[in-house]
Amino acid sequence: MRFTTLGLLALVLGLAPVAPAWAGRCGASSYPECCLPVVCCYPKITYRTCYQTVVEECPRVVYRPQYRTEMRTHTYTVCKPVYETEMRSFRYTVCKPVYEEYTYTRNYTVCKPVQETVIREYTQVVSRPVWETYQVPVKYHTCRPVYETHYREVRETHYRPVQETHYRDVAHVTCRPITEMRTVCKTIYETQYQSYTVPGPCFTRCETIPGECYTDAQGCVVKKHPTTRLVTVQCPPRVCQRPICVPRVVQQQVPVTRLVQHCEVRKVPYTVCKMVPYTVTRKVPYTTCRLVTEEHTRMVTQQRCRMVQQTVVCKVPVTTYRIVAEPRTEVCKGVRCRMVTEEHVRQVPVTVCRMVQEQRTCQVPVTVCEMVPCTIIERRCRKVPVCVPVCEYEQPVRLRRHRSRLCCL
Repeated sequence: MRFTTLGLLALVLGLAPVAPAWAGRCGASSYPECCLPVVCCYPKITYRTCYQTVVEECPRVVYRPQYRTEMRTHTYTVCKPVYETEMRSFRYTVCKPVYEEYTYTRNYTVCKPVQETVIREYTQVVSRPVWETYQVPVKYHTCRPVYETHYREVRETHYRPVQETHYRDVAHVTCRPITEMRTVCKTIYETQYQSYTVPGPCFTRCETIPGECYTDAQGCVVKKHPTTRLVTVQCPPRVCQRPICVPRVVQQQVPVTRLVQHCEVRKVPYTVCKMVPYTVTRKVPYTTCRLVTEEHTRMVTQQRCRMVQQTVVCKVPVTTYRIVAEPRTEVCKGVRCRMVTEEHVRQVPVTVCRMVQEQRTCQVPVTVCEMVPCTIIERRCRKVPVCVPVCEYEQPVRLRRHRSRLCCL
């Protein structure tokens, strides 16, 4: 602070209009030089806080799982089936059919269709296409191939055949015929007649339900009119005969010729061809193709369709059918079946299953987990504050008018 005050005072005195004098040593210019005090500029020391990274090792205890397998005894219960067979009486009823023949008259109606053809006229609007032709320019691109021929060396491996003759033993088998008598079973079919039942035809008849009298919710007696319904009735089946073929087996003596093999060993020469490789180098020409694009224009003919409406009268033949009923009568022979009930008793074997409990023991592997402590070292980084000294120097100022010394502001 003292040095700054002296510097300002020297600056004011140096600028005042007085007799020429040299200002020096940061002080009054009117004093002789021998009496001026000596002033020095000292650096200004400040302290700044910085943070330094420090690595610390911290031990820590952790638990690691350790597995081991041990055998344990497991007791369980098993149900074992025991089967017992006993005879039981079973009663059942059998219906035996008894057939009776009778004759009846059947009235039925046949519907005969009558065809009639009528021509009818229909008016409809039809759209008729009208085509117009016009030209359209179309640009297209073509690719013209440009071929270039190059050569490359190719090494080829060729094989030259070398033939060698060897001999091997070949078994030659010859067959000699031998005739023997053998018994052969031959099947002969005979014709027999079998009875079968054909179900009777079905027809529809009209049944009348008589009217009834009932009381409605208001207490009045209302009489219901008789109604008619159609009931479908099936005629009894009839018994017919049909021929069937029954096979019968007959034994016969037949001569059979079989071949007996006779083996002979012969030496047969054969040729073995072995391929010997050799390498040949030759130049092979190959062609590369490069496509050059060219643009062309052509006129394409196109058609435009315009629909024109037109009224058309059509004559269409229509066929109608009319059903005409025609009554007919037919005398039929029927067979009436009556079922006779018979009761039978038979012994049936019944198997009964009874479950018996049984104790069993087995060894079961069990995995046990134990936590074992262990020590690990962790490295942690933290910042520690450190005070660092910093030197700051003041800026020197030079006076303009007279020869002067440096002073620190």
